[in-house]
Amino acid sequence: MTAVLKVYLDSSTVVKRYVHESGSEMVDLVYAKAEKGTGRIVISLWNIGEVLGVLDTYRSRKSLDDEALLEITRSFLAESEKMIRLGGMEVHPLALGILMETYSLILKHHIYQADAVQIATSKLTGSNLLLSADRKLLGVARSENIEALNIESDEDRIRKLVLEE
Repeated sequence: MTAVLKVYLDSSTVVKRYVHESGSEMVDLVYAKAEKGTGRIVISLWNIGEVLGVLDTYRSRKSLDDEALLEITRSFLAESEKMIRLGGMEVHPLALGILMETYSLILKHHIYQADAVQIATSKLTGSNLLLSADRKLLGVARSENIEALNIESDEDRIRKLVLEE
């Protein structure tokens, strides 16, 4: 039996599920695999607040109106709850081990805490793959021996990994 693919999605990658942007199609493939039970999405509790913050920024920049923000927020929370219930999503708290690894990553790589939380969570939860469009985050993840791909430019490699059964 093949191990389940565990894919860590950074916050901006999760947003691509609900706001059509470059990379949205790849995120949809990851969600479809998780919904079928042949994959699992991994995020940090931290991501939920960041996703909501990004969506609110879109609203303040007039990319989304209040109604669209409310609809997308509801969709995100409802789908996350459903995926957790189905076993297709893991949401990890900011436990002591993750925080300690976060602090170490900040000092070692000179990165923002948000990026360090995401890398630490991916690393300590045994995720097989991290997806992001943030080049610095991807570079640090790779230096920490995490397979990390760009959701916007590594479509062929992502498709191959995600569609493998």
